[in-house]
Amino acid sequence: MFKRLVQLFLLLLLAAVGVLVWFAWYVSTPLLVPVGGDEPAASPVADSLVMEPVEAVSADGTAIEGYLVRPGRPEALSPRQSRVRDTLKLRGRMPHLEAKPELVVIATSWDQGVKGSLPLAEGLTGAGYTCLVWNPRGKNDARKFCTYGLKEYADVTALLDAVSRKQGGLPPVAAVGQGFGAAVLLKAASEDPRIRCMVSMDCFPSLKTVAVREMEQDWGKPLCYAAYWLLDAGVDWRADFSTFDVAPVDDALKLDYPVMVVCTNQYFFSTLEDCLSIYDSLRNEKKQLYESIREGEPYGTRERTFLHSIEGKKGEKFEKTYKVNVYAGDDELQAGIAEWIHENTRMPMPRVLFHETYSAPATGTAPSGS
Repeated sequence: MFKRLVQLFLLLLLAAVGVLVWFAWYVSTPLLVPVGGDEPAASPVADSLVMEPVEAVSADGTAIEGYLVRPGRPEALSPRQSRVRDTLKLRGRMPHLEAKPELVVIATSWDQGVKGSLPLAEGLTGAGYTCLVWNPRGKNDARKFCTYGLKEYADVTALLDAVSRKQGGLPPVAAVGQGFGAAVLLKAASEDPRIRCMVSMDCFPSLKTVAVREMEQDWGKPLCYAAYWLLDAGVDWRADFSTFDVAPVDDALKLDYPVMVVCTNQYFFSTLEDCLSIYDSLRNEKKQLYESIREGEPYGTRERTFLHSIEGKKGEKFEKTYKVNVYAGDDELQAGIAEWIHENTRMPMPRVLFHETYSAPATGTAPSGS
């Protein structure tokens, strides 16, 4: 009898372990293999863009495929390019809309790669910029798991090196990232001094913040932390990193150049409060906060104030008022991004002593995680 009880106990224990292992795998999968949103808008019309292939090899030996995207023939502008140009002409803040020397690095979703970045590139080429887009590691399963910039950020340095070799030097560089791409580029910009300014769209403060918040909604407070512990264990087991390691808000603390922070209110993983965390971490005084126009606001609203209340660990409350710039629609946002890049890429490069040279960050040699 005792032997049967022991056997039953062991079977129940094994079953419980099996359930925990399965749960860790189940809850970590959406985080490690994120699926992008809806398919991007239709590709630009022929001749509105010129796409030149760029090939690079990242620090861990992975081949990276990208493109330099330049404006096409002036008489063959796409509808999006024409709308952005018309918006910029009405605003009158840029002296010309012909080809410009600046290079704009763009990253958006993990799994859609170039296709996901082209709508932003299309609008910015309408303002005359050359853009650099590439397929992140998730495209075509080049990397099995997403690490939200921990390993992908070194690809940015490799691509900039490749463009520099191709062109015999680099023009002023700006970075525009959204969601996953914002996390990658905040990390890259904190390590690579060649990036002069940045636009961070819909970035999350930390991966832990997003995971705990979503699990609290699904499981409630009593169970969310146990579920999060299993999620983090699943991430560590499968991809060899912790959600604690992914904190764009910490990368923002290292930056000392102009950053435009944007909340589009399109994604569950980034609220205005999340964007405020990034904004507050920035050291450079030349920073701006943008949010899409809200339902019920009069069309033509250009700015509003936002009172943010924070509760301290001991229950005390703190309040801070923010000036929020308001935009209406993607075309107006892209025009604002074009103006931000124009105004903030002319600052001098960080000073490098004569005996110093720039090299890829040592942390870029991390294992591929695939």
